Amino acid sequence: MTTGTPDWLRTGRGSRPSQLWSFATDAPLTELDVARESGEVLAADESGGLYRIDRRGRVQSLTRTSHQIRLVSWADDGSAGVAILDDATLAWFDRSLQFRWTRDLPDEAIGLTMSPQGTHTAVALSNGQNLVFDADKRKISQFESLRPLRYLEYLLSEPAMIVAADYGFFARFSLDGDPEWNERLWSTVNDLTVTGDGKTIALAGLAHGIQIYDAQGSSLGTFVLDGTAHRITSTYSRKRFAVATLEKQLFMIDETGDLKWMLEAPDDVSRIRLAPLGDWLIVGFAGGRIVRLNCD
Repeated sequence: MTTGTPDWLRTGRGSRPSQLWSFATDAPLTELDVARESGEVLAADESGGLYRIDRRGRVQSLTRTSHQIRLVSWADDGSAGVAILDDATLAWFDRSLQFRWTRDLPDEAIGLTMSPQGTHTAVALSNGQNLVFDADKRKISQFESLRPLRYLEYLLSEPAMIVAADYGFFARFSLDGDPEWNERLWSTVNDLTVTGDGKTIALAGLAHGIQIYDAQGSSLGTFVLDGTAHRITSTYSRKRFAVATLEKQLFMIDETGDLKWMLEAPDDVSRIRLAPLGDWLIVGFAGGRIVRLNCD
């Protein structure tokens, strides 16, 4: 772990954030998630390492595997997590990163999410099938989507999830897999975020900017950025959005799309996660560096 202010945080526009800590994984980063209640970071790297990092940037648990870890998702309280190993194996692990069970999947997994309480996980397969499992390895439901899903996020207040494909499909499903609504999209999706209250959904649409929707999937407008929107994350309510672009820029914008600050990142941004109140931001860089920024 390192502290101090790196050079890239000294440039940019607006009221720039400060760095609270920085940590580097042993190999390039493959995935990252954050427990919104505890503030802990879950990270995976290309060497098969799985890390649990506390709010101060200290490694609390570390597991080495002989597998490629493709996707991870972490419960909001940090009690449990799931990962995709070697493309088609679902693994459930506890807070200490010890695997409780694994299950072979019938096709390649391309999307993964865990419920906020750590009780269920949903996995999307490349053939358009989607599976929901509980903590005891039981398959709760199975449903098919119009297109293979890549982005899935459970709602905090209701037993449902918001999902999107790479292109053309955006929907809400119940925990049992029943479609509650769906919308056609005419742009590519590269990331999805849902506010904790479920009232606002935002899609990172690459050249189409940030597309904002309400809880019923109706469009509320678009935020246009100086860059290609690649990753997005939001606060609990519609207060702030953090956005990363393919041009290695980091933006913080408010609920109306006005710029709070902009930074030129030192590396490609793999993942970003914003605190529920918007007071800190976790940034995971492709090379393995993870930083926590103070955004007050």
